[in-house]
Amino acid sequence: MPLLCKLEGPDQAQMAVWHITESEETLTGWLSFSPLMHHQLQQISHPAKRLEWLASRWLIQQLMQCPPAVSYSATGQPFIDHQATHLSISHTMGYAAVVTSPLKPTGIDIEYPSPRIEKLSARFVNPTEEAQFSTSGRAPGCALVWCAKEAIYKILDTPGILFKEDMVIENLSSSPSGTLKAQVNIQGQWTSMVLQYRITPEFYLVWYW
Repeated sequence: MPLLCKLEGPDQAQMAVWHITESEETLTGWLSFSPLMHHQLQQISHPAKRLEWLASRWLIQQLMQCPPAVSYSATGQPFIDHQATHLSISHTMGYAAVVTSPLKPTGIDIEYPSPRIEKLSARFVNPTEEAQFSTSGRAPGCALVWCAKEAIYKILDTPGILFKEDMVIENLSSSPSGTLKAQVNIQGQWTSMVLQYRITPEFYLVWYW
């Protein structure tokens, strides 16, 4: 069972990452399936995506100790009926990650290293972030900025937030783990946030709890 990490955060928040090495049959056997879950899985045809879906539900089941029958709001926010816990889900090539909190919205994003992130950086990197790449390195800097902004977007659940103009990521460094600071423009009011991150050879990970 390749649970890569399970961390406890403030106010009973939890975060976990799973390295997917199991077969679909194995993961399916671990889960408490509901009719909703069977229907959702039937809509996924790609084998790798099915494994990522199953692994993320397994993490939710472990962290929340309930059947992981995840529904989604009109804006795409995941939730479980009759559960007050906030949760956020992300997965990438061979990995799944989940963060939960009983008290406040959470956000998480995991991405595998790829040149595509840097190639698209003009769409989401602003000059303040660009200036920090001399410290962090350009490729990891772009990846951390992207993951951080994805996590923040999930937390805010506010349509219209612009990745380049409305979010500024600070405290980028070459350290493999640490904290990032963010300034976010929410309907004309700037607010500060602190996010956690990890860098490994296999993935970039940023979360907020």
